[in-house]
Amino acid sequence: MDDSFIAKPLGRRQIDQAYPLVRAIAPGLTVEQWRAFAAAVLDDGGAPAARAGIMTIQNAQGYLHGLFSYAIEPDLRHGRVMNVDNFVVLDLFDTVGVAGALLRAMDGLARRLGCAAIHTILPERHLAATSPNNPIPDCFQTEGHRRETIRFCKDLAVVNDNADPAAPNGRREAE
Repeated sequence: MDDSFIAKPLGRRQIDQAYPLVRAIAPGLTVEQWRAFAAAVLDDGGAPAARAGIMTIQNAQGYLHGLFSYAIEPDLRHGRVMNVDNFVVLDLFDTVGVAGALLRAMDGLARRLGCAAIHTILPERHLAATSPNNPIPDCFQTEGHRRETIRFCKDLAVVNDNADPAAPNGRREAE
């Protein structure tokens, strides 16, 4: 890992400091939503064999350059896995260095937690053919990751095909 970057779990006092980073991947996210998410994840992160957490890459002064959230879960094909989401790098001068440091921290954390694999969800903008200048996918491949699946998302708050149009709130009554 680059000596100028330090991998550290996100501290409670850094939650607000991390907000600009997560806004880079979720522009519509409110500070209250971020605080609630981070608090819920960090509540689980205090256990010795934490099942969830948020890992950051910081410089020596504590400035955040990147982060990811993770959850340890069982997987049908791999057994115990670390599922990584919200992978973000926000550095104007060394995107590849920060991404590499995050990936090495991810690998070390997964090994310490007894995981057999790491599953990472990246925003589609990192994988689009129209963004050839984005180094993030190359960093993943360099560190030994491969594309394994495609994830689809149906936002039920936006498209609710379970709604009963006759019900006053649009929801079906329990049968």
